[in-house]
Amino acid sequence: MSLEEGKVLQHEKIKDNYKTILRVYNYGTKADAKSLFPKMDRAIEKSSIAIQKHSMYFGGKEQVKWVAQSYLMMGIAHFYKQDYIPARRVFDYVYNEYKDKPIRFEGLLWLAKTYIQMNRPAKAEATLNLLTSKMDADDFPNKVYNELPLVEADFYLSHENYAAAYPYLERALEINKDRFLTNRVLFILGQINQKEGDFERATRYYSQLIKRNPDYELAFNARLNLAQSYDSKTGNSKAITRLLMKMTKESKNQEFLDQIYYALADVALKDNNDTLAISYLRKSVASSVNNNYQKTISSLKVADLYFEETEYKFAKLYYDTAMMALPADFPNYFQIKERAEILTNIVTEHQTIKEQDSLQTLARMNPDERNAIIDAAIEKYKIAEEERIKREEEEKNAKEAEQVAMKNGMPSGFGGQGGRGGPGGPPSLGAGNGKWYFYNPQALSKGYSEFVRKWGKRQLTDNWRLSDKRQMMLTDDDLQGETVRTDSTVSDTANAKASSAATPMDRVFYLNGLPKTEDDFQASDRMILEAYHKLGTLYKESLHDTASAITVYNEMFNRFPENQYELESWFALYQLYSGKGEVSEVAKYKNLILTKYPDSDYAKVIVDPDYFVKLAAKKGQIVKLYARTYKAFEREQYFRVLSFANKAIEEYPDNKSLMPRFLYLRAIALGKATTVDSMYTEMKALVAAYPQSGVAPQAKQILKTLRAEYGFDGGAPGEGSNKAKKITKYKLTKKIPFFVIVAVNGDKVKINPLKVRISDFDKKYFRLRKLRIKSLQLDNQRVLITIGNFTNKNDAANYYRAIKNDEYVLSGLNKDDYKIFPISTKNYPIMYRDKDVKGYMEFMKENYDFN
Repeated sequence: MSLEEGKVLQHEKIKDNYKTILRVYNYGTKADAKSLFPKMDRAIEKSSIAIQKHSMYFGGKEQVKWVAQSYLMMGIAHFYKQDYIPARRVFDYVYNEYKDKPIRFEGLLWLAKTYIQMNRPAKAEATLNLLTSKMDADDFPNKVYNELPLVEADFYLSHENYAAAYPYLERALEINKDRFLTNRVLFILGQINQKEGDFERATRYYSQLIKRNPDYELAFNARLNLAQSYDSKTGNSKAITRLLMKMTKESKNQEFLDQIYYALADVALKDNNDTLAISYLRKSVASSVNNNYQKTISSLKVADLYFEETEYKFAKLYYDTAMMALPADFPNYFQIKERAEILTNIVTEHQTIKEQDSLQTLARMNPDERNAIIDAAIEKYKIAEEERIKREEEEKNAKEAEQVAMKNGMPSGFGGQGGRGGPGGPPSLGAGNGKWYFYNPQALSKGYSEFVRKWGKRQLTDNWRLSDKRQMMLTDDDLQGETVRTDSTVSDTANAKASSAATPMDRVFYLNGLPKTEDDFQASDRMILEAYHKLGTLYKESLHDTASAITVYNEMFNRFPENQYELESWFALYQLYSGKGEVSEVAKYKNLILTKYPDSDYAKVIVDPDYFVKLAAKKGQIVKLYARTYKAFEREQYFRVLSFANKAIEEYPDNKSLMPRFLYLRAIALGKATTVDSMYTEMKALVAAYPQSGVAPQAKQILKTLRAEYGFDGGAPGEGSNKAKKITKYKLTKKIPFFVIVAVNGDKVKINPLKVRISDFDKKYFRLRKLRIKSLQLDNQRVLITIGNFTNKNDAANYYRAIKNDEYVLSGLNKDDYKIFPISTKNYPIMYRDKDVKGYMEFMKENYDFN
């Protein structure tokens, strides 16, 4: 009973990602499995009791058939807990112990499933081959016969070998009797054909699935994929679009609008209507509430479309949205992240130019014109504030009404369908699940997403709505058409009123950020020039957008004819026009560089295109020389080290990356081959010449040691550096017993209630471990709570991962008041003796991967 209840709980809890090709079986994550622990532990306990009480083993055989079933049930319970090692042992025992019983084949099938989940493909394949070879046995169970193709298909799906999985999925359709799994197989077959571009077959499988009336979520995604399987060459997009638009109007689909709009965008793209696709994708992102995956892929697709159209500002916004929830294992994660960062930089530099131009324009206006624009901005702000106050008042009234309804025991939304906006009444106030807004994670998630989309990430401060409190509502539209006049000073009245207490309702608030003196205007010009230079480089090097790069560089030279970036910008234009084949422009910038900067590297590259290749070859020679020097050093051939290092000093004196390393090896070789005094002198010279080099810290440590031991520069001989000689006192161990320690501040944490919560946690999730909990005073303030014993490092690591994020155990504790860590029984006495929690945790982070 406990095992079946656990399976039902798992089925309800685990959610599939329908945007990827499904597996036949979905056992969820480690975190999902944790919720099954109580049920599965109960099943294991019942199995153990049954075996102990009823086993009758004589004559070399088990005489009670239920004992074998109990073993199998125990293994399955371990499997669902994702404790695969004990599961494997039990299934292996069942297969080998009951050689004359049909249950051995069930054990073998579950053993194959276990190897698949453990990602041991060779073992899994060998087990499946063994099982297949025994299918002709007279006692081969029908249950195993029917499920075997499903497991074989799942094996290949786990490695994304869809071609190999396909025949087993088709065979499973013929013989499998499980309705849920048959529906799932139909969906997977549709997905594989859709991925391979065989839309006709995909359509057939999806249609067959929909006719079987599966559960709502599977049917919904089958309909979406059916629409996306439309072929623009043979199909009619109008009918599919009508079907999808009809789905957007159905109340039960409101939480799936993001997926429907994504499907509509896919149809539009197949019809080569990018504008319509962008519109649908934007709606998909805007309507996504609690499906971060869909929001991410919709954001990425619309960002890519904007990027292709060089609409970088909009592309940046949607890449930012995608990056908020993009997992690190997402395909092309680092390329997406890099592109988002590049676009952020581009938008930032454009904003700098726009902002500084606006400030300069406003500063040069006469006071009347300037004040008129500021007053218009203030009026806009007042209107926005009034609307905000009105909106907040409406929200407050709605929340109060919701609280009253909850207090009186009325259903949320006062409707008959309990918060889904069903036929019995209007939609609920709690975003669809009958909870008050602030107790509703979905509503909070939606509110947070809408806030970030509208306002960006803001700190909790006064006037948080203003991203730039000096620039509120002063846009190019406000300045367009105004007469620009030279006026280097701001009115005395504005200066007199300026104060830190100015608000967006005051003129001073806007006047404070304007340039006032000639130095201010020059500083503003430098910011604009710097932004142009960065933009040109970003367009040319990062985005390879030749047209935009040329435009930016030409704008820069129009505004700043002679500037500090002249040479490299001319060379950039030389390269850009070379790529376009515009001979006259290439000749223009070539002559400019050769005439004004004949000795520069850029001029040398123009004259000799292989200049950098030859330079790189020269660098390669010094790298080889350093490798030979280091090899000689490892072999203690110190005179050869001195010879190679001297050669490097003579031939490559300007190489600042490797020269400090040559000098470091040379200094040590001198100390070994001659006297310590020589090494000390050379090390001092190295630190003085290259204080920021990678070897400087080691050189400084050696100098410190030599001063202490030999009395150089007034140091007292014999005062050895403990730090330099320090060897870690802790030992790296894995296969001995471990504890998990909770070290707490005894002054701020109540020890006994914490031990009770830990005990409750152990009984719920680790009841079979029989763990012991003890507490011990570490010092006047700190208390150690030990949980154990764990058989080895891995057992302790599993417990540590489970308890460190458990909200019940750690409720009410400040993170600064406790530390949780596993520790071996060998290292524990050392840590306790030295009261060295911090030192051990540093050792743990460097040597163990407990996370």
